[in-house]
Amino acid sequence: MKKISILLVAIVLSTICSKSFSQTNSKTYEVATWQGFRTAAVSYTFDDNCPNQLPVAIPLFNEFGFKTTMFVPSDWIKDWSALQTVADQGHEIASHTVTHNNLGKLTAAQQLIEFKNSQESINAHIKGHSCITIAYPYCVPGNDSLCASFYIAARHCQGYVEPKTPADFMKISSLTTGSVSSIQTVGDFNNRVQKADSLNGWCVFLLHGIDNDGGYSTTQSAVLRAHLSYVKEQNNTYWVAPFSDVARYIKERDAATIHELSNKLGAITLQVTDKLDNAVYNYPITIRRALPKHWASATVMQNGKKVEAKVTKKGALKYITFDVVPDNGNVILKVAKR
Repeated sequence: MKKISILLVAIVLSTICSKSFSQTNSKTYEVATWQGFRTAAVSYTFDDNCPNQLPVAIPLFNEFGFKTTMFVPSDWIKDWSALQTVADQGHEIASHTVTHNNLGKLTAAQQLIEFKNSQESINAHIKGHSCITIAYPYCVPGNDSLCASFYIAARHCQGYVEPKTPADFMKISSLTTGSVSSIQTVGDFNNRVQKADSLNGWCVFLLHGIDNDGGYSTTQSAVLRAHLSYVKEQNNTYWVAPFSDVARYIKERDAATIHELSNKLGAITLQVTDKLDNAVYNYPITIRRALPKHWASATVMQNGKKVEAKVTKKGALKYITFDVVPDNGNVILKVAKR
């Protein structure tokens, strides 16, 4: 009889615990596939630090409010201060190895030097930013496990749009643009981002030379301007962000758990966690929640700081959408005073 009682208690406790878990990982919350609940992500990446990238391309992207990734061979850089300025504007400075060697022809020991020293050199010269991604020279991947010990993602050149979650972060596909590629006109560029939209995916462009500056496969700045104008007009569709930011967002999004700690009259407290390395994975993800019926609007705080939030209406329901960093303190939603 005693054994039966113990068994019944165990079953009851198990049932309570399972209900609690399902409640704390509430279906009330939705994590956006892409920031701002846009339907596609787009990254513009530049290789080799070609002459017109800094004076022509970067100001153009700044004009439209878009940030890029510059993959640079560290031994090729003569003016780190110019790259520091670009980094401070929000662009990513990332690794293209030390010497731009073909990794497929290098030993593991030689690859280690290319991976490690390029990262250390960039981190030493570019203050306030961390080098966490790499692009393979000549589109030839190196040793995956070795590369992954230094970088969270690596750009390859397979020529297709990635799905919302890439199968291999050490071989992210990109699309080469310019004179020796199939992406040369405004329509070519626009077609590729439209493809990403249809797939709910991630389009990574690979650019080299700009306006016949002597770089490989030159892309014309006039074409870029017209394309970027199109993307800007579709701001609610395309999320444009550096390569590392999109990679971090994907991993945080897929690992995120939302735990509602309390739901009292006028205030909801929750935790957003992802069990990733907080030193690297500290990028805000977008979350949406249906507001309680009696709430006309709401404010959002994380770790005591106000978070920008937007209230939208869909049918009879109102939703609040906000960006928060996982593992960065409790998030509190409060009913807004009228």
